[in-house]
Amino acid sequence: MGKPGSDLVYTNYKPSRVSNANNAVINQQNLTERMYQRHLTELCVNRFKWENMPPEMDEDDAYVLRWLELELFYSAASIFFRHPDNDRFMVGRPAGIGDVNWYDNPTAFTIMGTGLQQTIRLTDKECVPIYGNALRTPDTDVVNLYAMKLANLDRTIELNIKNLRYTKVVTVDESQRLTWANLMRKIEQGDPFVLGTTSLDLGQVQALDVGAHPETLPKLLEAKAKMWNECMGLLGLNNANQDKKERLVSDEVSANDEQVQASRNLHLKARKAAVRQINKMFNLNINVRFDDMVDTAIPGPDGDEKKISDNSLKAVS
Repeated sequence: MGKPGSDLVYTNYKPSRVSNANNAVINQQNLTERMYQRHLTELCVNRFKWENMPPEMDEDDAYVLRWLELELFYSAASIFFRHPDNDRFMVGRPAGIGDVNWYDNPTAFTIMGTGLQQTIRLTDKECVPIYGNALRTPDTDVVNLYAMKLANLDRTIELNIKNLRYTKVVTVDESQRLTWANLMRKIEQGDPFVLGTTSLDLGQVQALDVGAHPETLPKLLEAKAKMWNECMGLLGLNNANQDKKERLVSDEVSANDEQVQASRNLHLKARKAAVRQINKMFNLNINVRFDDMVDTAIPGPDGDEKKISDNSLKAVS
């Protein structure tokens, strides 16, 4: 994973090989994986809602909060400070320097910002680091891994759909090749009936098992939905199973909500801990909460998305 820079769109995506002129299959696999990475990254950076920010960092200024959450996603660390030159509140990219305290936290920071030609050095009494989680590690591993798994499932589903259309092999004498070619073409074109002579030996049609069966496709689609739900759960996003024909019982809903809530807290507690320190240090009233309005639908072609989320899980306050 490359260091975040001014172009977060491409430098952080894996795989880096998006185009291969000699292999259309690899191209499609890479593009599908990258599509899932992009969509999952969007979900991650829109999970949290920051409230009561200072005027220069208000939520109306989407660029600041976008940068903050992208930094927490890619690096799991940002820093809140008051710029010593213009007295404005800002967020930046921190690097711990000097000694660490009893709890293994830096006592001073070098603060950088994308595109800045200067750095700022502040002590831990002048700024507050914001971490993405207790381990201070990025969520990119979850996104990259599940993007690969979902892309592989998509490719498997596509191959099964194609193989369901071509499951016959016909062995004939050379003298009957044209007859059978015309017959198979009419069948594929959907003619209501096909004329044949009494000498036509239908026993020459042999079935070729390419591993594609009609009952396989629903199972693959179910596996994809379960994989998506699993990913959403790890990211703290609601993933109530909507594929079950019967209604979910209350115990199942509660168990799912508890798992999602636990995952949310992994990310939210670290942000709230930083907010408490920021408010105390700078006499502010900032709050951060989980945004329950994030759409967790599985992305599909032509806007045909499968809804996974519902409103059963309330936002963590």
